[in-house]
Amino acid sequence: MGATRLGKKDTMTLRQLAVTAASVSILGCAMTPSGAPVPVSSPAPGEVKTRDFRPTGEIFFTTVTGTGTSAAFSDFRIVGPNANLTRDDKGQWGGNLAGRNMILTVAPGRITGDGIDLYVTTKGTTLSVQGMFGQRQVWVTIKPNEIQGTTDSSRCSFDLNPSGPGVFTGGVGCGGLLTNCTLQLTGEAGNLQTPVMPQTVLALIAVLPY
Repeated sequence: MGATRLGKKDTMTLRQLAVTAASVSILGCAMTPSGAPVPVSSPAPGEVKTRDFRPTGEIFFTTVTGTGTSAAFSDFRIVGPNANLTRDDKGQWGGNLAGRNMILTVAPGRITGDGIDLYVTTKGTTLSVQGMFGQRQVWVTIKPNEIQGTTDSSRCSFDLNPSGPGVFTGGVGCGGLLTNCTLQLTGEAGNLQTPVMPQTVLALIAVLPY
């Protein structure tokens, strides 16, 4: 991922990201998530897995230099450079995500597995993801006018604002380096008030830097 040369404006943005990371880290340690558990999205009755992968939603993450990644999903699969997960007949998801092999159990408001414990809740118009992914503390809040959080305790933080339908732009700070980026949500990934669970959450983890 390319990093920008920091000017005065960028330095202020980086400081803002540092404050965001510190605030989010404190919140993550001080409280359990509040709000309503997000229900699990189940395939329609009688829906049959197809041989071909036919995505219904996709999340793209790109930097100002043009580098980036994506993750697409359907009722049964999540696919991307950093994701290859499949849903079985019992509703568990298994495969690889962000370099980790895993089997995930999904319940309303909760995604759990070996070393993974994520809470997914909504409160008003805010969608929150909080918990642990391996050794990483994850905290993401998604509002109609902002996507904010951290993906590796306080090492990587981001603060993005809408720049078009389903498109958020802003800064990502990792290890003291600031990168301008774009997060684009297409198809069902853009349904943030009624998110596809767990696909939207896992696709975000697959594309956001850490």
